[in-house]
Amino acid sequence: MVIHDLHPRQPVVDPEGMQIVAPIEEPNVPDYKFVLSHQKVELDIDFSTQSLTGKVELIILPQTKELNVIKIDARQCSILGGKVLVNGVVADFDFEDPMEALNISDHLLWGASQYDLQRERIKHLTEDTRSKGTLEINLPRGVRVEEVDPFSENPATQKALAAARASVVDGISGPLSATPTNTPKTAAEQAGRFQPLTITIPFAIKHFRDGLHFIGLAEGDARFPYAYTRHSVDPGMASCIFPCIDDPAMRCTWDITIKCSRTLGDALKKKPLPVRVNLHKPSHHGRGLINGVTNGVKHAEEYQVPLSEEEKLLEMVVVCSGEVMNESIDIEDGSKKIQSFQLSRIVAARHIGFAIGPFEQVDLSEYREDEDGEKLGQGQALQLLGYCLPGRADEVRHSCSPLAHAVDHFTLSFGSYPFSQYSLVFVDDQVRDVEHTASLSLCSTRILYGEDIIDPEIESIRTLVHAIASQWFGVSIVPEERSDRWITIGLSHYMTALYMKHLCGNNEYLFRQKTLSDKLVKLDVDRPSLFSLGETLHLGQFEMDFMELKAPLVLFILDKRIIKASASPGLTRVLAKLVMAANTGQAEESLVSTVGFRRFVEKVTKYRQTEPFWSQWVFGAGCPILNISQKFNKKRNSVEMTISQKQDTIATQRPLKKGFFMREMKEELHGIYAGELQPVFTGPLTIRIHEADGTPYEHIVEIREGVQKIEIPYNTKYKRLKRNKRHKERVTAAPGDHGEGGEDALYYCLGDVLQSPADYAQWQLFDWDRDTEKKMDEESYEWLRVDADFEWLCEKAFTSMPSYMYVSQLQQDRDVVAQQESMKFLTQQSAHPLASTFCVRTVMDSRYFHGIRTMAVQALASHGIAETDYTGSRQLEKVYQEMFCYRGTKTSRPNDFSDKRAYWVECEIPKAMARMRNEDGYCHRDARHFILDMLRFNDNVNNEYSDYHKVSVLLLALAQSLVKGEPSKPAPRASTPTEDMTIQDPQERITDLQRRVSAHVKQQDDLVQKRQEYRESDRQDYPQFKAAALEEIERYRRMDEWVNSYQNIYTTTVLDCKRFLMKEKVIPLEPLDFAQYLHDGTADLVRIKAFECLIDLGFITHKAVASLLLNLLSTDSSPYVRSHLFEVFCLGLAGVAFGENKSSDTTPGAANGEVDLMADSAEADALIVQDASTEARKAQIIRTTSIEGALAALKEDLKTDEVLKDALWTAIKSTEIGVPEQQDLLDICSILYDAVESMVVKLRLPRFWGVRKGERKGLLIFKEKNKVRTTPKKPREPPVVVVAKPPRISLPPAPPKPTPLPKVAPPPPAPAVRLSFTTNGGSMKPPKRPISQVERSDVSPAKKQKVINLKIPGQKLMEILRLPPRPSIPRGSQSSSSVRSSPAPKPSPRPSPGFAASPGPSSTISVSPAPVQPSPSASAPVKIRKPLPDSGARKPLPDSSGSTPVRKPLPDVSSRKPLPGAVPKSHAAPTPPVPEKKKFLIKLKTKPAKPPTPPSY
Repeated sequence: MVIHDLHPRQPVVDPEGMQIVAPIEEPNVPDYKFVLSHQKVELDIDFSTQSLTGKVELIILPQTKELNVIKIDARQCSILGGKVLVNGVVADFDFEDPMEALNISDHLLWGASQYDLQRERIKHLTEDTRSKGTLEINLPRGVRVEEVDPFSENPATQKALAAARASVVDGISGPLSATPTNTPKTAAEQAGRFQPLTITIPFAIKHFRDGLHFIGLAEGDARFPYAYTRHSVDPGMASCIFPCIDDPAMRCTWDITIKCSRTLGDALKKKPLPVRVNLHKPSHHGRGLINGVTNGVKHAEEYQVPLSEEEKLLEMVVVCSGEVMNESIDIEDGSKKIQSFQLSRIVAARHIGFAIGPFEQVDLSEYREDEDGEKLGQGQALQLLGYCLPGRADEVRHSCSPLAHAVDHFTLSFGSYPFSQYSLVFVDDQVRDVEHTASLSLCSTRILYGEDIIDPEIESIRTLVHAIASQWFGVSIVPEERSDRWITIGLSHYMTALYMKHLCGNNEYLFRQKTLSDKLVKLDVDRPSLFSLGETLHLGQFEMDFMELKAPLVLFILDKRIIKASASPGLTRVLAKLVMAANTGQAEESLVSTVGFRRFVEKVTKYRQTEPFWSQWVFGAGCPILNISQKFNKKRNSVEMTISQKQDTIATQRPLKKGFFMREMKEELHGIYAGELQPVFTGPLTIRIHEADGTPYEHIVEIREGVQKIEIPYNTKYKRLKRNKRHKERVTAAPGDHGEGGEDALYYCLGDVLQSPADYAQWQLFDWDRDTEKKMDEESYEWLRVDADFEWLCEKAFTSMPSYMYVSQLQQDRDVVAQQESMKFLTQQSAHPLASTFCVRTVMDSRYFHGIRTMAVQALASHGIAETDYTGSRQLEKVYQEMFCYRGTKTSRPNDFSDKRAYWVECEIPKAMARMRNEDGYCHRDARHFILDMLRFNDNVNNEYSDYHKVSVLLLALAQSLVKGEPSKPAPRASTPTEDMTIQDPQERITDLQRRVSAHVKQQDDLVQKRQEYRESDRQDYPQFKAAALEEIERYRRMDEWVNSYQNIYTTTVLDCKRFLMKEKVIPLEPLDFAQYLHDGTADLVRIKAFECLIDLGFITHKAVASLLLNLLSTDSSPYVRSHLFEVFCLGLAGVAFGENKSSDTTPGAANGEVDLMADSAEADALIVQDASTEARKAQIIRTTSIEGALAALKEDLKTDEVLKDALWTAIKSTEIGVPEQQDLLDICSILYDAVESMVVKLRLPRFWGVRKGERKGLLIFKEKNKVRTTPKKPREPPVVVVAKPPRISLPPAPPKPTPLPKVAPPPPAPAVRLSFTTNGGSMKPPKRPISQVERSDVSPAKKQKVINLKIPGQKLMEILRLPPRPSIPRGSQSSSSVRSSPAPKPSPRPSPGFAASPGPSSTISVSPAPVQPSPSASAPVKIRKPLPDSGARKPLPDSSGSTPVRKPLPDVSSRKPLPGAVPKSHAAPTPPVPEKKKFLIKLKTKPAKPPTPPSY
């Protein structure tokens, strides 16, 4: 079974035969001319110098005999000259480190405006580098590509054949494709035809920008020293560690040997200074330094960092991809050990990872359940090991306890694990939470948590389970093309969701899926399609986040549709088949493509409707928005529905958000555009109608049009039971007495609490009025649901569904998704006593899922306002008293988080209370004091769980309660009483009405006065409350300095609170509150948060803050810190682009009071002011609604900030950042500044050198002095200046007697050529030369022109000038000799690759021209020149028999005469001496030219 599609680029068509997706262009196929069979890697890690030395051995299988050059990927390494071997024979190679392009030389005085030049230099690092390896090894003469004898008994030959069959690839094994040139069968035949070649490459790396990260070795870093590999979604990172074929297409088996120190003390011992060795030429080693002694002074410290005696004895542990084979002590150095690993399954170089450090090992297999072990059988249980730094073993045990069960669950459900063991290593500073490598996951310590932490538990487990699932899909099974990444990413997350469903339950699974679906509908606007998104993952983590959101959801609804249509197990069976084929089949079985995967799904599930699904959800973009209207037709006894799709009516101009600015900016720069929005989504849709008898009836309809009209038959023939009758039966029924099939149990399964009259009074509850109950009794069905089986990712809006149907759905539907939809509807409604009643009952009913209860708490926030007389506030306070206080009191009980469902509800209550507003827009007094009391009386002494996150929630709620929001409307007055018609006597009826009206008026007056008094006391209380709240916030900040909270959550929360209050102008702006956390040594999360607060407050325009931010994001040793600080920098740019820090008054002169003067002026002036204000508002709208307008405004605001410009360029020149980071900074430069192609070059003047005798005989020591040499030491012959002119068109020989022709004015001079220096790594743009004219005179009048002076010895020049002419060789033709046959000046030489033409100013070196006269020609046989062809455009040459060497231009004549048959002799005057001038000389290192061959006479 092969799932790799051989022709995946065919157009996709719909069932009617119309093309939906255009055919995709074939990618560029790299031609390696070989395949990789096996690779051996030997590494020696030196912690004291943070360097690496090693050797790699690659076994390749040639595919053609024409393999002469082998290209290997290698970066930031030095390769020993004369040590590269091919089959044991020394081979010549050409290597230039491409990472050197990141370094900008000091002699290039570039700035931020020269970003395009630097971008051109690193282009080869960022573009497709497949089959373009920087290490080019020439096949030695003694090594030939020989064919294999298939009948040979040589073990090496048989092993090569077996490796060829096992490792040949027909696609790719990673995100970036490199489809081979042959089909699988052809590739296997070609690989087996030729003998393998073994390539040995020794190398050394002294400084790491990418690839390997060291921790604990920098000054001030007190962490344990260790190192681990870094990884990325695209190739280029693996070749920074060791030479390899860094292409996911080249998968092979691996042998890895790592040598390192045995103990931490051995690793950190200071080494003697190394001897300088020429790595490209044979070196002559001298006597090295002994014991690290330099100049007779010994180092005071023995170790690189201070270590205790216990720390020195900590053993260094090596964790690597593959299976551990052996471990031994190094024979040459007893302080080192050698550990070997073997990987028998083919993987790409990007999936090889390792970590070395003093790790503690935790056996996670101990948490395997006995039942799972019995199901797996003897010897099938996988060993799981966790590694962490000393002191964190308990956190690893607690965080990873479910992983053994997860591995067993995946093995039993989908197939065996692809490797022999699985390890997890927890490290610091990693950018992403998890990096996936073969049999090893490098995890961040940020996802670890202790057994007393609750909040991050679910998400951390989900992240770790996804790391395991990625071993199946992502490492073992890989995408064929980059655009196919959505399959492996989606399947790994889909597997993770299935396990989390098994672990946490169905309600948690469906609630999360619905939440993510709603989030996707909001985000999937103007985004690329899922298929196209795979090409853009390198832009940033935001693209990966969107793919991780959408891909699993698309597979989720595909699984739903398959199960309903074909009654098959769905995608679980597909996954099992994929895993089985990858584990037992050939290499191509582990490749998946988009079209191939679709066909495989159809084959396994027999579901044939995948083509329209693929075109809409995979190749299309966007999500459907459904508007639904329904009504019951009594005459036809049916429900008539109309479903309209409105996704094409989404507003095109939407306000930009700061959080999305970086994504919008990068997509705009890289030309990433939105995918084609699908106007109509088709497919099956399930409609479920709960009819009058309570029975749900499902109807499956097929949506085919944008406006679909549906008629659904009605089934129930009995009238709906009266609601009051059911209510009475419910109240009188005993608790729990519902019967086995009782309908009341279905009707009132949830939300039937707080039903007594006392509860109505205490909780201020309400019930339906008579009119509403009458309408409910007349309805033919309880409620209906569209997409009841969750087969669409869409937004649904009912236009005519009454609110009581949503309430019935909330209380009677057991599906958590239906309850979620009902709560979403109630949250969006305006304040009403009935809505708050149902929300309170939902919160108090513990049978609801905790997510539904927290949604009900959030909905109550909109009911705790002045318009409802703060009913929701009192109800929430009552909820807290009933659940978390002592009975009958308002005193809260000590924290007890054993019931986690109640914990989530408790954390949501203060958030809702903080959102309640009075008539002035502030949180009313009772609500804000309730939050303050919760914080003050929080008692966590006897709680087994930590309350860090609860306190954080309370602090944020307290800060929000201080901020003014939108004022609420005052409570409406009660309606005036009407006459009581039951009184017969009219006079008594009037008297009774007057009495009741008077009482009503008095009651309303008292109520208004009471509300006014409350409002006044509320205003007076605010200053005291503000002071108390700020003091409480500051107290927790100080507390965190003494006793650190979990991940310093107290400090980060307090910084958020202060930022929020300063931004809303509740407290004065104090930047020092944040600046104190910017210094070195501060925790990473706190430092990032402090920068984020400062930048969000507008300090990106502050020169010192911007310079410090750019300095840290380019020099900090942590990649995680650098990455997040760049996001903070983009956040600041977004604020400037949106004009957040500008004055809100857009009228000119508003700041200095000129507006009042303009208001009193004439009407015309007023119109001018109004027009100016309108233009300003238009500009503000443009910059906040379109990314183009935002970028233009950003450039206009920051183009004059020279400090920011210099700091930005300094950050680009940093030696700490890698390729993606420098590319991001160059993108920022391209936004802010116009590109400048010219530059200034700084040249070093020559210095004087001194010499002295050494100690030994014959030893001379040279030393450079600071004195600058400006004149030559000895006078030299003056250089002869040769004028370089554009080449002339040579003419054939002419007759001896030309006819004199009239003179013609010479053409205008050509513009001078300016030369610009560029260093683009060998590539250059063609020089912009002026177009040379065909007709030019020999001597032009004096004019301004660019002259290049070449220094030629006078004697050599005279020899050249004495040579006789060669009339037998026509001028302009090529000659075998290097001497030209005519003394005419040579054309200007071609510029070197380091030069390029530029229209801007450039540094040039020139002297004034000096004409050179030709020497007299010697006697030579005369040949008759042939006449020129008859042409009206060309002019005959003039008679050159005169003494003047000036050649006259040919006149424009129709008939041409033949030229004379002899060449007259010309006597040229000797060249006058040229006075010597001061010149700057450029010495170019070129290959020596061969001496010219003298002509033979």
